[in-house]
Amino acid sequence: MGFEKANLIEEFAHFLSKKAESISREIVNYNVSKIEITLPQEIIDKSIDTNAEFLKFLGSTLKFSNVEVEPIFIEWLIKQETPEDTQYIEKELSSLIKPYADTRQLLIKILSQLCMDYGLTTEEVITVTSRLSYFLDLSITETILKRERTTKEAEEKQNQKITELSSPIIPIQNGMAVLPIIGDIDVEKSEFIMNRVIPRVTELKIECVIIDFSAIASIDTEIAARIFTIYDVLRLLGIKAVFTGIRTDLVSKIINSGINFSSIKTYATLQHVLQDIR
Repeated sequence: MGFEKANLIEEFAHFLSKKAESISREIVNYNVSKIEITLPQEIIDKSIDTNAEFLKFLGSTLKFSNVEVEPIFIEWLIKQETPEDTQYIEKELSSLIKPYADTRQLLIKILSQLCMDYGLTTEEVITVTSRLSYFLDLSITETILKRERTTKEAEEKQNQKITELSSPIIPIQNGMAVLPIIGDIDVEKSEFIMNRVIPRVTELKIECVIIDFSAIASIDTEIAARIFTIYDVLRLLGIKAVFTGIRTDLVSKIINSGINFSSIKTYATLQHVLQDIR
């Protein structure tokens, strides 16, 4: 009986493969009618091909367990992606997944009817529709996870650019350079200065770094500790460092926080530094 059941499932898989394109076309046309954006024809054609391949793949996995097919299906999903499709899907994701629930119901209805027409038992129909649901769940999960990964990577790149722009080293004259501190000095910015800016200072053979605080957001003991670390590293490298641009509102915070900058030469403005060092 088990052998006959396996044979029937395999026969149905071949039958599904033959019907895959027509089912896919029906599903894609239904989706296109439901979404609120106009899809390029190449995306529609690619969707029909991909969904047809999906149905064929579905049939080929019916004899395996979910545990066995999950990694194979995810690998299959990845192979279907192209950079152009991925960019479009990420841009229009909310519109594309809006008809997902209705599409799922329609696909289950079509496959259930196909199973019954082919003479599958109730148990076998459940096997087919359960595998379909499992794959659809995996697909939507992977799409969301990928969107999250892509968004996180984009945010990290953007933050890196912001960090680079907010802590540049600007050579000015006679072996001198300005290091403006813009915004907050968080761990990422501190590490960027230590790992990227200071090596650049040595490459440029800078002898004096003017650390400008005029655009810093705020200061506390934690931020001061990071500043002292940067100052100490510069000093150990034989590079003179002076402070400038400490605003009135920062002075009160420095005093209230018990931060001691007395060991470091400070100036009111960059102009005062240049006049003094000349």
